[in-house]
Amino acid sequence: MLDPEDRAAVIRVGRPRRYRRGAPIIIQGDHSDTVFVVVAGRVKVTMVTADGQEILLAVEGPGELLGEFEAVDPDSGPRIAANVALEPVECREMTGQEFRDLLDTHPRIPLMLLRWTIRRLKWADRRRVDAASSDTSHRLARFLLELADNHAHADPSRVDIDIPLTQEELASLITASRDAVVRAITLLRSRRLIATARRRITILDINALRQYAD
Repeated sequence: MLDPEDRAAVIRVGRPRRYRRGAPIIIQGDHSDTVFVVVAGRVKVTMVTADGQEILLAVEGPGELLGEFEAVDPDSGPRIAANVALEPVECREMTGQEFRDLLDTHPRIPLMLLRWTIRRLKWADRRRVDAASSDTSHRLARFLLELADNHAHADPSRVDIDIPLTQEELASLITASRDAVVRAITLLRSRRLIATARRRITILDINALRQYAD
């Protein structure tokens, strides 16, 4: 998300923080404007609805900002989502005022935030269109390809997706039921497009998976 120069500026200002797997970084409903930049590890973004259902919104990794919206608009109210470490996470933490000062002195960061917001809106639009027009196996294939495309791999034809998500969390990300995700995984496995282990999916033939997803 951040380019190397701006990321270095954030790291200089921020204070190091470490979180164990499962530890909360930001709590939904909290009144705070602290900002975090992820240095290592991955974080899940979740929201609990009024009826108590937890929805997984996204998975963020190194270079991503957490909690920036509340810092940009301190009067926006409490945190609307939670951030939880999916694995051991290293961050840099800064106050909302420190982040706002960075926006004043590093003009590329506000532009980056705008671009990132636009990408998130487009991503959400694609999810809604997919939910209305594609079955679960095709939605799952597209999501796995997104994960593969966002990370460098030694063998581009065979990609390990090692994000530790449960089947319920994976279902939430692609707007499906857990049973539908289990059937989709079984179908992709039967076509020898993926292999699975505990909380790990391996894309066996990324080109064939792209053809299936299309």
